Amino acid sequence: MQNYYKQFDTCRERDIPACADACPFKMDILTVQERIAKGRFNAAYKTIRDCVVFPGIVSELCPAYCENVCVRKSIDAPVQIRRMEKSVVASATRKTSNKYNLPAKKKTVAVIGAGLSGMGFACRMASKKYPVTIFEKNDRIGGRLIELMEESAYLAEFDLQFANEKYELKFNTEIQDLRRLCKTPDDASDDKETFDVIYIATGKGGDTFGVPLPDQKTETGETGGYMTVGDTAVFVGGELCGRDLMHALAEGINIASSAEGFLKAKKLDYPKQSEPTGCVPDEDKLTHIPPVAPKDGKVFSEEECVAEAERCIRCQCDACAAQCDLVAYFDKMPVKMRDEIFLSCKPAGSLVHKSPARKYVAACTMCGLMTEGCPEHIDLCGMVKYARHKMHDADKVPAAYRQYFVRDMAFANGEYAALKRTMGNKGKYAFFPGCNLGALDPQYVLKPYKWLLSKQPDTSILLRCCSVPVDWDGNSGKHQEEIEALRQDWVDLGKPTLIMACMSCQKHIREYLPEIQTVSLYEVLDQWGFEPGETTEADQEMMYAIFDPCSARNEEGVQSAVRKLISGSGVSAGELPKGDQHGCCGFGGMGSVAAPEFAEYVARQRMELSENPYIVYCSNCKDIFCDRGKKAVHVLDILFGIDPDGVKSQPDPTRRRRNRVALKEQLLKEIWKEEPQMKAYENKYPLTMADGVREKVNKQKILEEDICAVIDNAERTGRKTFDPNTGHYKAYKEIGHITCWVEYAPLEQGYEIHNLYTHRMKIELEAVWNGRKTETHL
Repeated sequence: MQNYYKQFDTCRERDIPACADACPFKMDILTVQERIAKGRFNAAYKTIRDCVVFPGIVSELCPAYCENVCVRKSIDAPVQIRRMEKSVVASATRKTSNKYNLPAKKKTVAVIGAGLSGMGFACRMASKKYPVTIFEKNDRIGGRLIELMEESAYLAEFDLQFANEKYELKFNTEIQDLRRLCKTPDDASDDKETFDVIYIATGKGGDTFGVPLPDQKTETGETGGYMTVGDTAVFVGGELCGRDLMHALAEGINIASSAEGFLKAKKLDYPKQSEPTGCVPDEDKLTHIPPVAPKDGKVFSEEECVAEAERCIRCQCDACAAQCDLVAYFDKMPVKMRDEIFLSCKPAGSLVHKSPARKYVAACTMCGLMTEGCPEHIDLCGMVKYARHKMHDADKVPAAYRQYFVRDMAFANGEYAALKRTMGNKGKYAFFPGCNLGALDPQYVLKPYKWLLSKQPDTSILLRCCSVPVDWDGNSGKHQEEIEALRQDWVDLGKPTLIMACMSCQKHIREYLPEIQTVSLYEVLDQWGFEPGETTEADQEMMYAIFDPCSARNEEGVQSAVRKLISGSGVSAGELPKGDQHGCCGFGGMGSVAAPEFAEYVARQRMELSENPYIVYCSNCKDIFCDRGKKAVHVLDILFGIDPDGVKSQPDPTRRRRNRVALKEQLLKEIWKEEPQMKAYENKYPLTMADGVREKVNKQKILEEDICAVIDNAERTGRKTFDPNTGHYKAYKEIGHITCWVEYAPLEQGYEIHNLYTHRMKIELEAVWNGRKTETHL
């Protein structure tokens, strides 16, 4: 887990945009823009003032370094940040800084030079209530501002920002001996005024008093910019160090932080230059929006300022949010997820045993798209996968999350559905369709297998689940057991190349059983010379979009084969806007149970990629889209005429099991001419239900055998309630780790189901029910 944790050290989530990085003050421009966009000009002003100290001066003189790097330059014109700041200064109605009743500090501060950098340093230190004395050799303050602005304008700004601060200004006082201001061991004179910190800001060409500049080295080899004289820390900065005016002010403000560090903790260092930003803006957000032109030609009105702020695309490194459904839906950036996952993986017996990441760890579809899209290739999916195993071992994942999937896997690998057969000889190939393709319709397996036999008569078949559900669950022991069983099946068949119809199965087997050679069914169909039959006229007239499953992303051979097969069938199909870079359909992981609202969100996101119906080559994708009303046909529908119009209803969980049973029976009868020896898979009672109830059965993944178990328990024990108004009974029973409720009415043959639902609560049974003693262990 530590290795996954450390990879986030390079995460660019908190990297500032290029405009803020170019700003000498590293202003939080995104916050300023956001507040302007909401019309909160006083709040925007406060953000600017807290950063630059003198917004009235900076907005007039700053050359707008930020606009030179604005990403909008590539399409129209940069966001007019400087003009917006001027407009904020003009529009704000509350400009005086807050007055805090802080106690005066005992440590003293001196500034040599009353130019902009020195005044910025002085204002920041005075606001922390340090006694500040400013020494100016002339009879005016402002330094180079005198040449650049009206004196009344910058003096008014100084007065405004110092309104609630105390400081002493000494004009016509030229410092010639720095040691006279420092606390040194030779202090003997009673009239000597000394200071704990001194900032030298004497301007371009001014006196450094022997303090080395930041780009120089001291005699001891240390970086210059500061030194100690006795017990006094001395800093140099501003235009004296070759900075332009704005960088000089920014340096004075930053040195104030270093000075306070010395005064509080005797920590002496010079402000460090920040690393260049790694922010990667999403240029797909850029659309042509011409810059706003102020009516008065100078500053924006409030409405114009809001409009200009909305031109900003808020550059941030949000590739993860753009690529990862989990990040986007749960509105948690990866660093936050990292911390929650780390916390959730702590053993349940520890003092901290909360599991804030439990739901989204179980729901993650494991598409891997974020890792590919992240500039630093941070493997969030890998961390989630590792967390699943750690949380399973710590018993911190509700068993109800896994119940349906693990039971479904057990059925697929059990006597009703599993099949391992050769054609007499152990051939070079074996068809591995996966457990869900035949569950959709037996013909999806029967027809391709018969075609494979026509080309390679000794092709074996292996019907079973690839074991991905227990991998989703993080059950390492059970997963290893299933993987070994799959490996043994492969060995029993003579170690053939597996022809994979399910790309998820292929991806899973390649990861955990790399010794098994695999090839996709679609590549085999293309390479072995499949000749499609005639397609329907409706299909020929329809324009489709090809939806590549997430497990086939970057599988160029498979994607190419699918497109050749579609083209050869005479069906027209285009591409989705981002090709295969779109993520999962919503089937992956345990999201449909752990976080059904998330699974629904993912499915809807994929459905909206194109208005055209989809051609898919994953049975799960077909299930997901068709269930929600999006027309989707499987490529096998087109090639083998199974459901070319996409009109068949998607099977519910019970129908899926029956389809698997039917598939095994038909294979045995039609290929091996055998009568199946297994008992029939039937309900205890005949059940009828309306379409709306059937939809609930499908969404909540309830089996008809479970409904029968609830009714059987109610009829046997009498634990049921009767509603005389409807004539319906209501009853419940724990099915594994969930409690299933059923509202039903008896029929002449069987029962009619009127409603049902499930939950994870357990119900403590009473020993007496309806006046008589009953069982409490059911």
